[in-house]
Amino acid sequence: MWAAEGFGKMADTAEDLYRRALECLSPEEREQERSRAIPYAFSLNALARFFFEAGRRQGWLCARPEDVRGPVIVAVSGGGDSTALLWLFRVFFHEGRVIAAHLEHGIRGEESLADAAFVAETARLWGVEAEIHRTGVPGLLKKGESLETGARRLRYEFLETTAKKHGALGVALGHNKEDVAETVLFNLLRGSGARGAVGIPERRGIFFRPLLRCSRAFLRGLLHCRGLQWREDRTNTEGACARNFIRNELIPLAEKKINAKATAHLAAFADEMRGWRAEEEARGAALLEAVGVNGGEWRLDRGKARGFSLWERTLLAREIGRRLGLPTLPRGRCLELARLMEGKEAFEFQWNAVVSILGDRETLVFTRGENDND
Repeated sequence: MWAAEGFGKMADTAEDLYRRALECLSPEEREQERSRAIPYAFSLNALARFFFEAGRRQGWLCARPEDVRGPVIVAVSGGGDSTALLWLFRVFFHEGRVIAAHLEHGIRGEESLADAAFVAETARLWGVEAEIHRTGVPGLLKKGESLETGARRLRYEFLETTAKKHGALGVALGHNKEDVAETVLFNLLRGSGARGAVGIPERRGIFFRPLLRCSRAFLRGLLHCRGLQWREDRTNTEGACARNFIRNELIPLAEKKINAKATAHLAAFADEMRGWRAEEEARGAALLEAVGVNGGEWRLDRGKARGFSLWERTLLAREIGRRLGLPTLPRGRCLELARLMEGKEAFEFQWNAVVSILGDRETLVFTRGENDND
């Protein structure tokens, strides 16, 4: 869990962070910094302010030395975003350990192996610890799970395991402003409703995302400016993936035909919606407490749920799904479940391939099938 005050040790001001970072640079890097050959946006001074403000806002830096309890895990794929993230932590997070974590997923053959080698070598050159794990995603997929979804699940499981192994303060992820915009569109187009409009949260559990307010172009500019290498994943340009279609075709078309700042506007919209989602989750938690959970079983009082409004029952359903770690239901399916809760007749609602909700006159029971591997 996150400490109320945040975690890690932070300089009192961004200026302190800048001075300490300058001392940690190599002589060559320090000379480059002082030569003023670097545009201000990519200067150590400007980046120190960005890093400081992100840490303050997201709660992963604080002023008390006693709060330093472990390293920060930086998820590094080898791509531009995560490489820039690792460089920022290498330069500015000098009060604690930094560990680069990479999952070689066994999907792209030699390219995938080269990514892992690149991350290991980059970590070595930068004096950063590395945790490299190799697996075979295709052979570990659950029933009905796509390759993309399975790869994401296994990656997060690896990051959680690595964080636990090292007693980490948290895990830094390299999502950027375009990722937020793409996720907003993806969620809305698949029917998630207003809840999906938050895009990607800045912080959830042990995971935090310092780069959400940075554009992909800015991060590439930082790498170019400082002569840093990274690797491109060719699958990011393949059109078969829905997210790639949004990234490579839909958003560029919107920026060309509708508004050149479409990405920025979508990201700003998501930022506004995060407050709404926080209120919704708080209300959902209160509703769940009101209907009660019978011991360790997910057996709820249907009579009490029946007394809620349709909107409240959708919040209740979403809160239960969130607590159980289930995929978010599309808006239409969530409304369907909320309407079933209102009646008195028996029903069975299939949440996904392994979880069902059984309803009788008085109770609602969430059950997992025998083929659930969780």
